[in-house]
Amino acid sequence: MDKMIHMSLNTLDIALRKQAVSAQNLANANVTGFRRDVYDSFGSAFLQAENQLGTRAFAITTGSGAFDSAQGRMTSTGQATDLAIDGEGFFASQRNGLEPSLTRRGDMSVSSDGFLINGVGAKILSETLQPIEVPPFRKIIVAENGNLLIEPVNGEPGVNQLIGSIGLISGEGLNLRKTEDGEIRNADGSPLETDQNVKVKQGYIEGSNVSSVEELVASMSYQRSYELNMKLIKIASQIDEGTASLLKLPAG
Repeated sequence: MDKMIHMSLNTLDIALRKQAVSAQNLANANVTGFRRDVYDSFGSAFLQAENQLGTRAFAITTGSGAFDSAQGRMTSTGQATDLAIDGEGFFASQRNGLEPSLTRRGDMSVSSDGFLINGVGAKILSETLQPIEVPPFRKIIVAENGNLLIEPVNGEPGVNQLIGSIGLISGEGLNLRKTEDGEIRNADGSPLETDQNVKVKQGYIEGSNVSSVEELVASMSYQRSYELNMKLIKIASQIDEGTASLLKLPAG
């Protein structure tokens, strides 16, 4: 019975963790460029001690920070500062006080102090991982390779000026993970390096890659698993109590 309870407690812990991840995904289903969190990689740790009948195995997480890289739905907005990545890859960005990170969020705009930012206020970085400053413009053009061109307010009509290039990282061959602040970075903590091997589409927005229906179905499955294992623990407890009562010496 001890093993049965041990197994059920491990399963309860996993079910609760998966429910938390599923709830996180559902909460971000409508967030631009959000990458679905994944919790499906486990390892085992064995505990062994003297004067025990056998070892005990504990499930441990080995895939913390893993995410689904599938592309989300692309929507045409016609907005010149809305950008999306077609296929694999990421924009380089940096939130205040944090290390540079990767993002698929492309709902961009120019901040009051003249920097290119996305919807959460993170600065979009250049090919050299520096914030991109955008002078006043009448028109802005973003090429497929990330080159930024503007028609300056005080310039000749129809004459475009190259002001920089958006930092793009394909992610090919990299082991990427979400860190504790929710940003995507190299799992080993190494600095990001742009390769510009990414295709950008102007006037489009990429939604999250979360399927609300799939997450709801998965959440229901985790709940059933939780309830089943609670019943198993109760049954094991009842069997133990019954066994203990049979072993009691008759009053005499």
